[in-house]
Amino acid sequence: MRDPFMLLFGGSVVAAAIGFWIAFIRPGRRAAGRRIGVQRWVLAGCVVLAAGGPDIAAAYGIGTSSPGGSGITVELGFAMMVLAAVWSIFREEVLRYQLRIGTALYDFPRPADPALVRAAENTGVFLRILLFLLGFVIVLATLVLR
Repeated sequence: MRDPFMLLFGGSVVAAAIGFWIAFIRPGRRAAGRRIGVQRWVLAGCVVLAAGGPDIAAAYGIGTSSPGGSGITVELGFAMMVLAAVWSIFREEVLRYQLRIGTALYDFPRPADPALVRAAENTGVFLRILLFLLGFVIVLATLVLR
């Protein structure tokens, strides 16, 4: 272990992100006019903050940074997992964007066919799972093979 303080700091960053999310969603805090979009942005911020905690703990606390500068590091794995998590939060917006681009590029019908929507959803699910699993494998391999 390279720096126990950084390991504890990484854990406290995760705890702070969880605390921020709990404080944001408590029942007495909800305003009547609050939109779901604001909740998604706050959740995305908490996910990014919570993902930074294990990154700090693993890269600086345990000492798994790549000294040779290979680029395949714990940070890359955590970045892929955070991208998958944030994509999961904004999946409906991403799906609407995919269908709008498909309509513009490939002349799909304007009201989207249900089969086309399901295909776009399944593609997004596959890519999110692939991103998360590849990031997890990179983190695990870097920790095991260091």
